Amino acid sequence: MQKVILLVDDDEDEHEIFLSALHHTNGTYTFISANSCEKAIHLLENLEPDYIFIDVNMPRTNGMTCLEEIKKLKHVADVPVYMYSTGMNAHDGEKALKLGAVDYIIKPNSLSSLSAMLKKIIN
Repeated sequence: MQKVILLVDDDEDEHEIFLSALHHTNGTYTFISANSCEKAIHLLENLEPDYIFIDVNMPRTNGMTCLEEIKKLKHVADVPVYMYSTGMNAHDGEKALKLGAVDYIIKPNSLSSLSAMLKKIIN
């Protein structure tokens, strides 16, 4: 069964890394990316992904605010959302969980680690 995965991250390089890691999971998926919360909200008007990954540190609208906005959309309110960041402390992680995230993930430092993490989540 094909999974639809949305990544919200302002860093275009992260989109390429994430997509490359997805390729190594050997799963079937459709990868959609947004470089801002605003673009993600626009995409979600006509999209119901299976998983959403949101970078915490983004300009304009940060990841926590983006999570809150996404959770207000009734048709995607139950979609698992993972906060995805290079650095999150326990306080930020707890806040993300209270706002409706399923989990928070520190961005792995290798492609193989990211692939293994994604494989556990989406397969």
